Amino acid sequence: MKPMRSIAVAFAFAIVSATTAIAAPAAPMGPTTSDGMVSKVATFVCERDDRGWRYMRGNRRVTCRPARPSGRDWGWRCEGPRCGWWHRHDRRWHG
Repeated sequence: MKPMRSIAVAFAFAIVSATTAIAAPAAPMGPTTSDGMVSKVATFVCERDDRGWRYMRGNRRVTCRPARPSGRDWGWRCEGPRCGWWHRHDRRWHG
């Protein structure tokens, strides 16, 4: 039983040493500036009007979808002129 125990200890040591080697940084991180941390985000707001969901880019109408609600079972659905997020189990529209 002693050889089996030493194999298990060696295996555990190998796992611990491998994970600590992976967790260590490969190179020191330099100072970060605010420019490097800036990410682009959408600047439009998807709004509903009489013809559906849209946002305006200048004078041009662009079709869009609003942000998906959190949770499961939400799907995009259109019934005639009405389109939006529909919960398939609660059978209701979002918002």
